[in-house]
Formats: sequence, structure tokens, C-alpha cells
Amino acid sequence: MQLAPRPGLSHLAGRPTSTVTTVAASAPASGATGIHRWAPATVAALAVRRAARGRCSRSCRRAEGEQVVTPWEVEAGDDGVDYDKLIETFGCQPITAEQIERIEKLTGKRAHRFLRRGLFFSHRDLDELLNAYEKGEKFYIYTGRGPSSESLHLGHLVPFLFTKWLQEAFDVPLVIELTDDEKFLFKKDLSIDESRRLAWENAKDIIACGFDPAKTFIFRDTDYIQQLYPVTLQIQKRVSMRTAQNTFGFTLSDNIGKVSFAAVQASPAFAIAFPDFLEPGRRCFIPQAIDQDPYFRLCRRVADDLKWPKPACIHSKFLPALQGHQTKMSASVASTALYMTDTEKILGLGGSTEERGGAWKPMARYRKLRKKINKHAFSGGGKTEEEQRANGANLDVDVAYQYLKIWLEDDEDHGGNTSGLPMVIHPHLGDTATPIFTRNHHHPSAISAAIFSQNGCHSGDFCCGKSDRKIAD
Repeated sequence: MQLAPRPGLSHLAGRPTSTVTTVAASAPASGATGIHRWAPATVAALAVRRAARGRCSRSCRRAEGEQVVTPWEVEAGDDGVDYDKLIETFGCQPITAEQIERIEKLTGKRAHRFLRRGLFFSHRDLDELLNAYEKGEKFYIYTGRGPSSESLHLGHLVPFLFTKWLQEAFDVPLVIELTDDEKFLFKKDLSIDESRRLAWENAKDIIACGFDPAKTFIFRDTDYIQQLYPVTLQIQKRVSMRTAQNTFGFTLSDNIGKVSFAAVQASPAFAIAFPDFLEPGRRCFIPQAIDQDPYFRLCRRVADDLKWPKPACIHSKFLPALQGHQTKMSASVASTALYMTDTEKILGLGGSTEERGGAWKPMARYRKLRKKINKHAFSGGGKTEEEQRANGANLDVDVAYQYLKIWLEDDEDHGGNTSGLPMVIHPHLGDTATPIFTRNHHHPSAISAAIFSQNGCHSGDFCCGKSDRKIAD
């Protein structure tokens, strides 16, 4: 589809991924919002140390007690990421039981399990957003994906499934940014054409999450940049090179596209960027992983200057890599993550399939996924069942158990049994993960251009949404 011609730009008075690196340095006062107040003690400090010592190795940085959290790198100590420290350093606020209860009261729905169990753990201006909603002021949701792999993995699903719940619970519109430009700029060997193709493939998995087509707008940056650019310019004009360096740790060897991209990702946080989809002035709510926060600290500061509504944010923890909780699942290292494509061989694409009463037989359907869990998932017990029974299991570090705590709907069922033995928990994770992947990949793997068109999408220069209505409700 071709979007309606953009109206005049006189209405202009002036996403989400983000970057953060925490080091053992002084934190800002609680609630600080200006990036300049915290960046020199965090990202910039790390950049200086790296320059002085020649980019020290991971083991060296860990030995010094540092944790590194950026959109491109996550490292932690033996005890995992210190989220309390991130809250203190970033100046955000922890989510409280009272806020969760208030969300349930306002929506009339039970809170999503990601919220109940603390996977989403901190926020910015959540109370202000809920206050406005209670008075009848609706908001819109903004989230996104940087297309760096052929399909989404389990960690990528976290913000999208939570966003789907938010959209349904609050009955609000949603914009989803696919940052194909970002991946082209940050990945040395990735071409523009390949980045655009990966965005197209990822869009299939995203659409399969089940968002409301009438209230969802999906776009690739390289397709929608003409509409975004006037807003992006207003942001770029208000961010100095010093602020960009202090916020993101850029060096003189980084290409200038990386520096300018921050404004592109911030632009969808303002409704004015979507005049054919959203009414101007609507507040934005951004579900994101905590590593994306610096982008939106910058965005919120610029909002003050422009007198545009300041976006509210809610942050999730990382889903740990299969190898352990010292880092997160990575699209760049296939063995660290469970991908939706890990079920392909038994979804009619080369392997045997069996059905009974319309349901897939658990043991027949996901051999590849089970094999990956058994081979790579870090266990808190011994290598054999005998060792596990003799020594017990350390469920605090058992990756499969930690996944089950997140993905099982029943708050009391974390392992399918009380033994806690990895030999039993790991197969249970396979049984739990495979239906999720079936729902969110089996159908999009067969999505054709015709199906995309039904959602307002076109396989050339595509944006997804309905062009026959001016403003989403």
C-alpha cells in the first residue's frame, strides 16, 4: 500500500532499543532523568577505561566487578545481572504490587504472568500513564525489533507477547518499528538488502503473535523514513555530539550513522510521527528490555525541550542464554537461544509428523528443540541422573527451571514435579516451549504476500496497517 500523502509540516513545532553500560561508579540521585547526569559515570567511564587498556577482555572486566549492559553487549558476574543496581544507576523505579493491582483494576484482567513474576520489573512514569488512562486519556504502545536473525527466539517473544496483552487489556493502538537501518549500520558485513529481507521475515513471526490488525501499524525504517524524518530532525537538532558520546559510548572510529540512528529510534515515541494513524499529542508507552533504556532517557529529555508528551516506559529483565545467567540469549550465537525455526524439521518441512485428535504428539514434534535444550541448557545438577539424585539440583542457576518459571501459566507449576531434577525439568521445558513456537511460527512460515496484504502489508516497500481509516481508536 502507499500511505496517504503526508500533510504539511506546519504542525511540527520543533523505539525501542537502547544502550546502557554500568560500571562500578557513582550512581545518580534516584529519579534523575537528564542523561548528562549519569552518562559520564557509566558508559563514558567504560569507554575511557577500554581506550586506556585496549578493550580489556570479558574475564578482565568481570574480575574488576563490572557489569556491562548495552543494546549490543550484556555481561554480568557469577550471580547474574544486578537489576537493583541497574535501577539505581539508570534512575528508574521498581514496579510495586500496588501498581500491578491497579493495572488489574483498570483493565478488569489478571496481570500477565511476566508482570506477576517480576520479569517486567521497573518503569518510568507508569503512575502518570495510569492516572491519565483512568481519566479517559488513551495512550498508544511502541515497541520494535532489530532484525539480525532469520527468526525470533524465545527472548525476542517476551516484549511482543507482553505487548499483545497490553494492547488487548487497555484496548489501544500499537506501532512496531523494524530497525533494518540500525542493523545495517552496526553490523559490518550486513548489506541493506539483507537487512530489509530479515525485517520481512521477522515481521511474519511478529504478526503471528496475534496483534489486532485494525490497531497495529508495522513498518521498516527504510520504508517509513520519509514520514519519520521531520520528527527525527527535531530530535537530532537537540542532541549534541558530546551527549551522544556520553550516552552511548561512541568513539572516533564509529560511523556517523550510528550516532544519528538514536534519533530515528526515538521518533516513534511521539504520536506526531504517525499523522495517518494516531491523533497528535497521544502519550506513548514503551515496553522494552532494560538495555534499551538510554535511548529513551534521551528521548524523554528531548520531549521536555519540544513540549511533546514524555513517553512512559516499562522494562523487562533478560532471558538468560542456555549456557547460564551471566549473559542473555543472543541472535548472533545460535547455540545460546531457542529459535522458532528450531521446530522446522517436525513441522512438515523435512521430518515425520504425527497427529492424534488434532494435537501434535509431544515426543514426535520437537526433536530438534529438545536436543538443543538437552545439549546446551546449563543445569544446576550433575551430568547424570545418578549424580543429580545424589547431589540435588541448584534451581537458582538451572536455566530450564528459570525458563519454566516465566513461561508456565500456573504460578505454582515451575517444573512439573517436586524433584527439581534437570533430567526431568529439561524435557518439561521442551513440552512447554514447543506449543509456544507452534502458535508463533508454524503459521507465519506459510504466510504469503496475500496474507500480508490482508494486514495492509506489501512485500516490496511495506508498512502494515489499515490505510482506509485516518486515526486509530
